[in-house]
Amino acid sequence: MIKLFLGNRSVVLFLLPFVIAIYVMLNTSSNYFTYSTVSNFGFWGTQKMPFSILTSQIIASFFILFNAVGINAIFNWNEFFGRNSFMPSLLYIILMSFYHSFYEIDGLLVAHSCIITTLFQLFKLRQNEEGRKLVFNSAFLIGVAATFHPPLLFIMPIVIFMIWTIRPVVVRELVLALLGFGIPMIYAGLYLLFTKAKINFQLLEVHENYNRHQFDFLVSSGIFLFSFFLSVISIQANIKKSSIRLKKLVQILWWLIFTSIALGLMDYFYFNQIERFNLLMIPLSFLLTFSFTHKTLFHVANGLFYSTLIYSFVKFFL
Repeated sequence: MIKLFLGNRSVVLFLLPFVIAIYVMLNTSSNYFTYSTVSNFGFWGTQKMPFSILTSQIIASFFILFNAVGINAIFNWNEFFGRNSFMPSLLYIILMSFYHSFYEIDGLLVAHSCIITTLFQLFKLRQNEEGRKLVFNSAFLIGVAATFHPPLLFIMPIVIFMIWTIRPVVVRELVLALLGFGIPMIYAGLYLLFTKAKINFQLLEVHENYNRHQFDFLVSSGIFLFSFFLSVISIQANIKKSSIRLKKLVQILWWLIFTSIALGLMDYFYFNQIERFNLLMIPLSFLLTFSFTHKTLFHVANGLFYSTLIYSFVKFFL
C-alpha cells in the first residue's frame, strides 16, 4: 500500500472513498463514536441537524475526501518531494479516523477545509511578487474558519507570522489581512446578536466511551510521535538539499503544529477532551510523508505506518 501511494499514479485517489466508507461502516456497526442530533458550529450556534444521521455521515465523508485531496494537491503542486506522491491524502484519512469529526459533520471539520484552503493561498505567495490578493484571501478564509471554530480567533497573529515567513513586512498587506479576517467576524457577530445564539466551546458532550477514546488517543499518539521523530530526521536530511522556498513552506507547517498543540492542550485541560488535537492531522499529513524517504529508516517508518493502519481498524472491535 505504501509503494502504491508513494508512486506517481493519481488513480490511487479513487481508492480513498472506499477507505472512508470502510471506516464509516465499522463505526456504524460498532457505535464506537456515538452520533448526535446536534452539532457545534461555533459562532453559528449548536445546530440541530435538519437531516438524517446517514446524510450527516455522507456530508462529513465528502469534507474528509475534499480535505485529503486538497492536502495532496498542495503537497504535489509545491513539489515537496520533487515528484508526485499521494501518501499525504491517505495519511490524513487514517489519522482523522481516530476523531469524532471524521464521522459527523461539525464546525471543526468545516474549519479543517478553511485551513487547508488558507494553506493553498499562502503557499502561492512569492517574495518578490504582488501578494495583496493572496494575503486578503488567506486572512478571510482563516476568519471563516474561526467563525466555525472560535478558538481559532487566536490564530490570526500566527497567520501574519506565516505570511512574513514568505514575504517581507508590508503595512498595506497587514491592513488587508486584518480587514479580511474581520469581515467574517462582523457577519458572525451580527448573527449572534440577532439570533441570541450562544457559543459553546465544549465540542462534545462527555459520553460513556470517552475513557476508551482517551486510551486510543494515547496509543495512537505514541505511534504518531515515533513517526514524527522519523519525519524530523528525514526532513533534516532532505531540507539541506531543498530550495529556500521549500524551507519556508515547512516553517509555515511548524507554525501550524505549534498552534494545533496549543489548542489541543487547552481542550484537554479545560474540557478533558482531545478532539481539538485533530487540527494536528493537517500538518502531520505533510510532514509524516517524509519519513518514507529516509533509506535507513524506511522499514521502521513502514512498520509504524502499518501499526497505525491496523490499530485504526482494530479499535472498533476492542
